[in-house]
Amino acid sequence: MSFFSPNSNASAVCGTTDFNGLLRKVVPVSGCTLLLCTEGCAIGTWHFQPVAIRRGMLVPLFTHSRFTIEHASMRFSCRFVEMSDPAIADFTVNFNSPVFWDFLYRHPILTLENPERRLVDEWFGRMEWITDTFDGEICQQMVYSELHNLFIAIEQRIAQLFPPEEHDEKSAVWSIPDRLNALLNEHIQNERSVRFYASELCISPDYLNKVCHRLMKTSTKALINEAVIYELKHYLAETDLTVEQIAARMNYDNVSYLCRFFRNATGQSMLEFRRKQR
Repeated sequence: MSFFSPNSNASAVCGTTDFNGLLRKVVPVSGCTLLLCTEGCAIGTWHFQPVAIRRGMLVPLFTHSRFTIEHASMRFSCRFVEMSDPAIADFTVNFNSPVFWDFLYRHPILTLENPERRLVDEWFGRMEWITDTFDGEICQQMVYSELHNLFIAIEQRIAQLFPPEEHDEKSAVWSIPDRLNALLNEHIQNERSVRFYASELCISPDYLNKVCHRLMKTSTKALINEAVIYELKHYLAETDLTVEQIAARMNYDNVSYLCRFFRNATGQSMLEFRRKQR
């Protein structure tokens, strides 16, 4: 089921959208979705943080991304390509480029300049031609190939503009942030200790903390707390569960402690946050 084309069950869907009727709705992604702003501007959120979208910006979305368009100008328009087939999901996991993933972690929305904008626009055109002309396994293979080419081009451009300081593509160190993120998505409702995640990664807590400081410029505990806050915001914004029910879902025995934790992290109470999201 496509987010932008609800009646389509194809493995890849292309088109344009002005987000009419889709404002403030999280774009669900099971593999990879790409948005290219072609006209107008908008204010969106990326994991609850405000982001500005304007013409020429590319928004790559992957599984576990939380992206919404909150407000859009009258002429706001985006081209989109949705790829939800499991093979595409596997592809995004297997595209092993520390340069690419590390940059996207820090800069989730890409600003394109000429000639990159023209080349990406042509890429969207090729994807539309492929999905209109082919189907089944042939379509899937061609989509796979085009996505790989696009990611390679982005990776090379990133490397040219922002030379990495210490990237070692053969080093397993660069896989730790992605593996930690996957573990947080899976276990954050029950596990919030650095020791647990270090054990799952088969490294010491001290080494995990050093890796997080080196690659992500923050501590492991801070990342765990961010994951908790993200989960709490998700429940507050997208469910009608009470604070007590949310605390139970997150396995917090002390509701007052959870409320203080949320306020200290966000500057507002849980109910204040919910009201602003409605």
